[in-house]
Amino acid sequence: MNRIDWTGRAPVLIVISAITLIGVTIGAPGIWSVDNLFAMGVLAVEIGIIALGQTFVINAGGIDLSVGAIFALAQVTMGLAMVAGVPWPVAVALGLCVGLVCGLINGLATVWLRVPAIIVTLATMFAFNGLALVITNGIDVSGFPDGFYVLGQGTIFTIPLQIIAIYLPLLIVLAIVQWRTRFGRLVHLTGTNALAARLTGIRIGRVQIATFVIAGVLAALAGAISASRLTTARPDAGEVDNLISIAIVVLGGSSIFGGKGSVLGTALATLVIALVNYGLSFNNLNAVYQSGLIGLILIAAVLMQNIMLRLQQRRATAAG
Repeated sequence: MNRIDWTGRAPVLIVISAITLIGVTIGAPGIWSVDNLFAMGVLAVEIGIIALGQTFVINAGGIDLSVGAIFALAQVTMGLAMVAGVPWPVAVALGLCVGLVCGLINGLATVWLRVPAIIVTLATMFAFNGLALVITNGIDVSGFPDGFYVLGQGTIFTIPLQIIAIYLPLLIVLAIVQWRTRFGRLVHLTGTNALAARLTGIRIGRVQIATFVIAGVLAALAGAISASRLTTARPDAGEVDNLISIAIVVLGGSSIFGGKGSVLGTALATLVIALVNYGLSFNNLNAVYQSGLIGLILIAAVLMQNIMLRLQQRRATAAG
């Protein structure tokens, strides 16, 4: 249902990853040091966590354009709290609560007002961004306690903490939730056919609200890691994370119309984007090229998958 489709997007992503690896290696053979690999993983963690939350929203038939704004609002909220003397674990918990509330607002507005999610989250994107600017006066927040920096700069046996102790465990938990729990099945059914799901007694509104809450909390978590890694909280952080997260989810095999996709596919797509971004940066190429290449990769992945599906259909027709 929501497992990786090894006949569809997954092999396409593996091919694109291999091509990227070859291209990057030719341009800069030294990129494959252990330190560089860890640096690549660190940069992928934050957008990867946001994309995991976006996967649930899209699989349930929605979309969340506000995750970047939640990312910023949560991190400046916890930043201001720490500057005011609040212990950093409490401040991080406060930031996660901000993400929860923002996600709840998105979900309730979508379900109760019966407004398309794209409209609701577009509106809340501006609202959350504006609130982040207002509470900080547009100024970055810094001067956090040393203990806070462990989230974005700590290591476990030389491996970055956010990779081994946050992202990977989170990915495993979400994969289990998606594949092995009733909630995961309800998300799939809601995204596949909301009307049929409602007629069978599923309270699809609750399911949709829950997915927005998950996305909000995960965006806030990514914001905390980013603020810790960069030692500052910015009210304009995450400006393009909403679009990149959607691109990653679609690239990972999820249907933009809902009902299909896997968090493991999203993780694989995140790896592709991380390879492209870090490889181009390592080769000192302009950031504009990075954005353009992500778009080309998305188009190429869809085209390659369509070609594979047509070949499979022809073979099935010939065999029949």
